[in-house]
Amino acid sequence: MKKNIKLILSYDGSAYLGWQASNVGVSIESILKEVLEKILQQEVQLQAASRTDAGVHAEAQVVNFFLEKPRNLEHLHKSLNQLLPKDIRVAIVEEAPDDFHPTLKSKGKEYHYRLTRSHVQLPFDRLFAWHYPFSLDLAKMETATKFFIGKHDFQAFGNAADPKPKDTIRTLYRLDIISSEEELRFEIHGNNFLYKMVRNLVGTLVYIGAGKLSLEEAEKLIASKDRTLAGMTAPAHGLLLKKVFYV
Repeated sequence: MKKNIKLILSYDGSAYLGWQASNVGVSIESILKEVLEKILQQEVQLQAASRTDAGVHAEAQVVNFFLEKPRNLEHLHKSLNQLLPKDIRVAIVEEAPDDFHPTLKSKGKEYHYRLTRSHVQLPFDRLFAWHYPFSLDLAKMETATKFFIGKHDFQAFGNAADPKPKDTIRTLYRLDIISSEEELRFEIHGNNFLYKMVRNLVGTLVYIGAGKLSLEEAEKLIASKDRTLAGMTAPAHGLLLKKVFYV
């Protein structure tokens, strides 16, 4: 009898074209699938909680697949971390209920976005934080976060290049800006997100802090449903999938 197996993995997305398998480059999904099939000697179909974009990182990506034959999961866990590249680590391997699906059963996701503010960015941060060494009005940025909390049509924060999704209604539970002298960390928790929505929210808040968007303009963004009125898309490498929530 097939068993539904859940993996929780962390990865540095710098070298990959995102989670989803692609014909034009290496993805997290393609590497994990290749290693699993080598170990298990069976075809593996992977599902993930978040299809992270190129350069985006994950601390707790949730993935599942079905195991066709009995297998010692402790041995599988060890084999995965032996064969996977060092920038992909599997933290947990466990059996899940037959109906578990990492996307369909998810009740929410939390993303963190790092922005460094120092004049010279430390080399250790270059792959994990957006370097923005310019003045920002943090008070205005924090005021603007309140415009986006709650259940709204977030079409203005979708991906302008893509056709409009059938459903652009999302609920944002929390949007906090944690500040220090040399860094800002945006912590964003919602029930689900449009493609590039988190990065577009961050880019918009930075535009507000930099004086490129007024608070009056920012307050009208949700109602406008117009992506061209919001701020830039923040660079991918500052984004981290922090946690996926389930009941």
